[in-house]
Amino acid sequence: MINVIDTKNLKSMPTSEGSLRQILDPGKIRTEVSRYEVDAGKTHRVAPGHRTRVVYILEGNGADVTFTSAGKTSTHKAPRRSGVYLEPKEEAVFKASGGPLVLLHVSVPKHTGKAIDTSRGAPAGYFFEEAKLQALVDESRLRTRTFWVNKETGLSGSWDLQLGRMVYGPKGYSPRHMHTASKTSSVTPEHFYFIEEGTGEVKHDNGSLPIGPGSMVFIPAGEWHSLVSSDSGFDYIEFQGPFDFSTTMADDPLGKNWYVQGTDDGTGKPKLWVQS
Repeated sequence: MINVIDTKNLKSMPTSEGSLRQILDPGKIRTEVSRYEVDAGKTHRVAPGHRTRVVYILEGNGADVTFTSAGKTSTHKAPRRSGVYLEPKEEAVFKASGGPLVLLHVSVPKHTGKAIDTSRGAPAGYFFEEAKLQALVDESRLRTRTFWVNKETGLSGSWDLQLGRMVYGPKGYSPRHMHTASKTSSVTPEHFYFIEEGTGEVKHDNGSLPIGPGSMVFIPAGEWHSLVSSDSGFDYIEFQGPFDFSTTMADDPLGKNWYVQGTDDGTGKPKLWVQS
């Protein structure tokens, strides 16, 4: 059953650098999501672990991010809407040097059910700035998405997670669809929306649920659904794990069509990119 969590009403617990709000508990599902508040001048360390993680700056500017992978360390001036993708054993440090920060943590277990292309070496993490990543627009030009992590676009080297931002214009909507495990996967995929801005509803076969800023929407595999915005449009973060699933559209044969913004396929139209 589709579930909507009002994250603004979740209990906040104090930490040495600020506070922590647990949004999704991996004791019941595979995906873990937390919200950390880091006080100005404080440091938040993401220690090496056994899960794949993304740590993203929801609020705040002037952060210094140190990322360590395979013994090599890089330092980045990180604006709002930037972050790091971490494979197991990699680590990162976020210093709130320009004021307080709000960080979103998303983590999933390694997905071992799909062969990894090692022609480019072992999968490795990276620092990213959302504004510098390639954007996609849908067939109706009502939705825009920017992947932070995606195997098929070449961003990441493993199949653990797909994650990025989606923006809807006024009255924007997704086609009625559902996600299931791929034919070769034994892992049930998990699908989430985290609404940052805008209001609307998530429609399902038995009705609809209202959603707005702070809503975390959990879509279980096999549930038909459609996200519909009000006049406000939507600005939200979408993630799925593992990235080993199949999408079925109910009645929109072009619903999987996306186009690479700012490109030309040679005919004056942007290049086509079709989602899984």
